[in-house]
Amino acid sequence: MDLLKTYIQVPNYKHSASVQMTLDNDFNVPDTKPDIERVIQEKGTLKIQEIKPGQDKCLIRGELDFAVLYIGDDGTGQLQSVKGSIPFEENINMDGLDEMDTVSICWDMEDLRAGTINSRKLNIRSIIILHVRALRTSDEEVATAIQNNGELWAQNRSLHLNRCCLRGKDQIRVRDEFQLPVNRPNMMDIIWHQEHLENLEIRLQDGCIWIRGQLAVFVLYRDEMMENQVNDVEFNIPVESRMDMVDVRQEMIPDVKVHLDHMNLDIRNDTDGEARVLGIEAVLATEIKIFQEETLDLLQDLYSPKTTYIPERKTLSLDHLILKNKSLCPVREKVRLNPDSVRMLQICHAHANVKIDQMERMDTGILTEGVVDLDILYISSDDRKPVSSTKAVVPFSYTIEADSIESEDVYEVFPSIEQLSAAMTDNDEIEIRMVISLDASVYKNVSADVVCQVREEALDYEKLESMPSMIGHVVMPGDTLWALAKTYFAAPEDIREMNHLNGDELTVGQSVFIVKNMEIFK
Repeated sequence: MDLLKTYIQVPNYKHSASVQMTLDNDFNVPDTKPDIERVIQEKGTLKIQEIKPGQDKCLIRGELDFAVLYIGDDGTGQLQSVKGSIPFEENINMDGLDEMDTVSICWDMEDLRAGTINSRKLNIRSIIILHVRALRTSDEEVATAIQNNGELWAQNRSLHLNRCCLRGKDQIRVRDEFQLPVNRPNMMDIIWHQEHLENLEIRLQDGCIWIRGQLAVFVLYRDEMMENQVNDVEFNIPVESRMDMVDVRQEMIPDVKVHLDHMNLDIRNDTDGEARVLGIEAVLATEIKIFQEETLDLLQDLYSPKTTYIPERKTLSLDHLILKNKSLCPVREKVRLNPDSVRMLQICHAHANVKIDQMERMDTGILTEGVVDLDILYISSDDRKPVSSTKAVVPFSYTIEADSIESEDVYEVFPSIEQLSAAMTDNDEIEIRMVISLDASVYKNVSADVVCQVREEALDYEKLESMPSMIGHVVMPGDTLWALAKTYFAAPEDIREMNHLNGDELTVGQSVFIVKNMEIFK
């Protein structure tokens, strides 16, 4: 008897942790920059530089890159900006972790504030939550069938799963140029910029992944003649990338997360030698998981009337993707300026960051509640303070359709802003319209009992001889044709033939006649 085997990749989620850290540091304004009169806006992003798993802990190193937009205290009301970074090192306790595990990290910036200590010094304070997950995959050898070398019967089970077949990380590089509209003056230097990804579309083809979308960019700049206190331009850069992966097939299910890692802008001359072209270089980071629908044929049991076979079993825990759903949550809200804010003349740009506060399984799906932090830059009515900003928090609630979800299922929701617009209704009120994308994945944990080895032992002939030559068995709850055949060392087809059964179904209370297999004693 030869046992046919294969390998199944099994994920083992060893540990996950969420840690809040506070970064707080003072920053001196460079000598080349004027004093600070008033901070207008701040922005920041976290750069993870090193992830080092060890025994029961994980070391994470990185830095917070920040930038601050402010009005200079030089009497001109000119906008200025400074940027810097705050390094950090965090040790996270994770029981059971070792250096061979794969650790993934995502983060949420709960707060970022730039305060003035004096006109030449800023205090930068940020609250960040690190979400850390450790994964180890193992290749488990399992039996799939037997190569029959004699009178031998086997029972198999088919397991249908959507399993992760490909994992990986990659980068997309975007290089492009943008020509200033004719009604905008030439550029001298870039003061401030903000950018975000929107309208992303992920599509699989045989041998590749297509990623399409656009990079929305907002720029404040100083013109060559210093005629305007504020010059702004907003534009979209198309994103289209083909990532070659030979094992990808069109019918597979993608779970691809894309985020902007960093972007650089520079001023370039056009064909006439004028500074009217913006050069854009961006790097997008991708985390890729590809799921495939597959059927695993697993050996469950076997027996022979001439040899006792004892299967050695183990239980594998497998992930099964039962739902992949992208929902769009429209939000419309009006926000008012603070009473002490400078009145608006025109909105320059609105930036949003969406955060999920709570998720709850409901009968109809996953109730998702959170907030959108808004930071709105606008031209003010005060010539001494030509640009100002206001912050607002907009709550949202949405139920993601997921009828099949159960209490033990695991779900993940990745939020992003799909569309955002801000329009003035009067000098003190702004109407916000946005569409929040909620990308949900629901996993069911499937336990699979598998056979890994089979031991052979000699038959107990004394027990067999004591058994009657014909047995009448009344079917009890839980009885199966296979179990009866194995118990009485009979062939399943002989039981079906003697009892005129068309299949393997038995009814509780049914009488089944079984004849002892006399071939055993030859």
